[in-house]
Amino acid sequence: MKVSLQTLGCKVNFAEMVELGDRLAGAGFTVSEEDRGADVCVVNSCTVTAQADRKLRTMVHGIRRREPQAHVILTGCHVDNPNPRVSAVPAADVSFPNARKRDIFDYITANFAPNSHAGSSGFSRSRFFLKVQDGCDHRCTYCIVWRTRGRSQSDAIEPLIERGRQAVADGYREIVLTGVDLGAFGRDRGQSLAGLVARMLEAIAPARLRLSSVNANDFTPELIELASSPRFCRHLHIPLQSGSDRVLKRMGRLYRRADYLRLASALRRQAPDIAITADVIVGFPAETEDDFKATASIAEEAALTGMHVFRYSPRAGTAAPRLGLPVDDPASRERSRLLQAQAERQRRAFEAGFLERSLEVIWDRRLPHRLRGLSDNYITVYAPDRQQTLGTLARVRPVAAVADGLVCA
Repeated sequence: MKVSLQTLGCKVNFAEMVELGDRLAGAGFTVSEEDRGADVCVVNSCTVTAQADRKLRTMVHGIRRREPQAHVILTGCHVDNPNPRVSAVPAADVSFPNARKRDIFDYITANFAPNSHAGSSGFSRSRFFLKVQDGCDHRCTYCIVWRTRGRSQSDAIEPLIERGRQAVADGYREIVLTGVDLGAFGRDRGQSLAGLVARMLEAIAPARLRLSSVNANDFTPELIELASSPRFCRHLHIPLQSGSDRVLKRMGRLYRRADYLRLASALRRQAPDIAITADVIVGFPAETEDDFKATASIAEEAALTGMHVFRYSPRAGTAAPRLGLPVDDPASRERSRLLQAQAERQRRAFEAGFLERSLEVIWDRRLPHRLRGLSDNYITVYAPDRQQTLGTLARVRPVAAVADGLVCA
């Protein structure tokens, strides 16, 4: 019995599917990311933008076309979207809201027979994604996630530490901590993200630790100091959304331009070669040309090494649509194009600074004639395939730049 696991959206969704895949494989099912020949397809969805909704519908209809006999299970934030015209996907056989996501394992094992032989997992991953927190207590005016994920909840530290240790014992050499609002970890338990990071770094040696995404207002002095720790990956994804204080206020964000710049400076004092990436929204209601220029300038001043640029997408159930009409489509498209081009220039300039320098990479994918790896500061690195083992750490010295990273001899 083959179960296909498909993921859209954030690293939290991926971490949830990894956990489900491991449980299903342990129960005797064949688990894969490939839907060809699948008996059951589980799709973990995203609804953060209208584009995410379209991608989901395209994915589900594609599965139906390729594997008409497959039982399609839909879960994730799309299911919890409060707008029924959005959340309904008739092509799915059954849907599970986020609150019942863990019930999918029981549903599959109760309704489908495992293999007569041992299960297996082809859910490819070289890094271990560990979900430590769920939900969000913020009310950003453009965001529906607080409705789809519920209130912030943190897992207990001790079981997380044990899972990290077990992942290292299983051979993983990078642990990625994920959460819907990762910086809020521990608040509901009188603990802190910095405390978890310090404990995890100690527990998972010799593996390295990476954080998925932390808001600027959630960085404490203790967390900033940990950026210089051995085996703490020199990459932080810190959502920006806008460089304009006026727009940030209308978005309901809890930091301002000066806060973001101070944080970037403090992190670089701790780890000079750190990569800082960000999410950015263009075309927010009433965003002016000056507001956009403020975003472009802070991206340069903070020396961002990558940006995920989104054009504002109205979401039913959020406050932003009441703030006015979005920027007209041609203007928002042009702003997105300009910012993406700037992001590409800044990424390449950052990467060029590591030519002929030593980088630690984890090999994560075998390609025709070469291997792909990811450095601790988030640079894609390619090297000749010499039968290196996927998931292992190695020291390399890049010698040339290519369109999407660096190349080793």
